[in-house]
Amino acid sequence: MFTKILVCVDPYPSNHQLLACVASLKSLGAEQVILAHAILTDTPGVEKMLRAQAEPELARQKKILETAGFTVSMEIVAGHPPQALLDLAEKHDVSAIVIGTHGRGLFESMTLVGSPLGNVSAKLLQKTSRPVLLVRNAKATENETLIPCKLFTRILFPLDFSDASEVALAYLETLVRAVHCPVTLLHVQEEQPRPMFAARRDALSQQKINQARLNRLKLWLEQTGASEVKTELVPGGSAGEIIVNTARDQGCSLILMGTQGKGITRELLLGSVAHQVARRAEQPVLFIPMLP
Repeated sequence: MFTKILVCVDPYPSNHQLLACVASLKSLGAEQVILAHAILTDTPGVEKMLRAQAEPELARQKKILETAGFTVSMEIVAGHPPQALLDLAEKHDVSAIVIGTHGRGLFESMTLVGSPLGNVSAKLLQKTSRPVLLVRNAKATENETLIPCKLFTRILFPLDFSDASEVALAYLETLVRAVHCPVTLLHVQEEQPRPMFAARRDALSQQKINQARLNRLKLWLEQTGASEVKTELVPGGSAGEIIVNTARDQGCSLILMGTQGKGITRELLLGSVAHQVARRAEQPVLFIPMLP
């Protein structure tokens, strides 16, 4: 599924949780890691100094991942970080990108004012056609032993029955077949600005249709290999808040969601939903973009 991964790191200091999530991807077939760091300058003297500062920490992280069984290469690139990292993803034809939702050092200094996503993370999400795993930064550690995080204890899959959800569902299927994890299916039903009685009638009708859709997906995922499947249909509300609260209340370890859909995922990257999830979710979030 994710055989080759681009891991975007900021070594000031390192994010051990990021590496722990990478280690958990071995169960999905991950073998190669490109450990990448982008320097926001191409001034020769400054670039040389920043490379010298970053290389020891990247080498340490490289050793940790190699000990965990990965084949690892290092890439330190200069230029505009989002584009430089996107170029690396294309150059190595990676199957996924892993990055922290907030960085330290360079990534922290580039955070957009008022935004819970770092500028680098946000621009990667906007532009890439590859899956992106966003990992909330945890406390740094100097521990050289990498213990994989429990990324697949329970997956929350928000969906709106759009084409984007269908693409993401294909990834969920592959993941379920590989690790047989439990899944929660979540649909937030949009509220339509219609006259009161018509709106109530239509909402109830649509709710029955959507529940039937969820039930069919539940049966299919159970047949695919999921150890348990729950369904949640919420009749309106703040999608971001509902996603975060459901993930917390059900003890989910990963949120997997499609992008560029309609309804709750329409503004996933640029609007409030992504910002809410990235800012408040304790879990990593795997974004699956539409196919180019």
